[in-house]
Amino acid sequence: MITPDSFEHVLSNSEKQVSEKIKSYLQKPNEDNVHDLRTSIRRALATTSVLPKKIRKDKESRKYLDELKKLLKLNASVRDTDIVLSKLPNHGDSPEFSKLSKKLNAEREASLKKARRVASSLKVEKGPTLDVRDISSSTLQKRFLKTTNELTKKLREGLRLVKNEPKDIDQLHKLREDSRRLRYTLEIDDHAKSSKLLPVVEMWQDILGKIRDADIFITSVSREKTSPTLKEVLDREQASRKENYAKFLEIAKESPGLKYSLSKSDFGPD
Repeated sequence: MITPDSFEHVLSNSEKQVSEKIKSYLQKPNEDNVHDLRTSIRRALATTSVLPKKIRKDKESRKYLDELKKLLKLNASVRDTDIVLSKLPNHGDSPEFSKLSKKLNAEREASLKKARRVASSLKVEKGPTLDVRDISSSTLQKRFLKTTNELTKKLREGLRLVKNEPKDIDQLHKLREDSRRLRYTLEIDDHAKSSKLLPVVEMWQDILGKIRDADIFITSVSREKTSPTLKEVLDREQASRKENYAKFLEIAKESPGLKYSLSKSDFGPD
């Protein structure tokens, strides 16, 4: 059950994590720190989405959250480049790969310049604050229920769409984003139903992440001049993507947790 005290702890911790990850990122913006920063931002955004509208729309809160979203977006291309670079060594040592790596690293540095400026400004920004005396458990639960139920609905609809069109990269990516948002939102609560659904969306996020990484790699490498070596690389990645997509359909088929949603009665009286 979510209470003002428990939620305040989660909110404070999520903002602390963002602050720590920003420091690590600014000191050394390597692949791990970029990934960890993006994860911490997503958790913070998922947590703040449960806050009452009055707090979320507060001028200072809105400014902080907008900057987080901006930093997340600016680092998206950095993360995509990291994914491609991490996969290239798996395909052997070749002058073609070295040339591509050099090009990608140059693009990464250019993207990092803008992102690091935003990250630096966020070091002095403060996130939303919650006074536990000004909010009730029922208010938090109502917002939590609305958020989780909307997301489970999106997942069911998204699943229906990708079953019909496995090559719809954008829809698969959206499905992954929604599953990730639902996961981070469910982590706020310790209710039995939330705990039951959490492993399901974690599995979805994991396999959809592998598909997304493959799509990023395939799209990036496909832009290069075709050669027998690159074609072989793409063929292997496409085969892996197809295999992971089949796995996802099996996992989704065995996910009964998405057939129900939480309701106010699940939490009992305030």
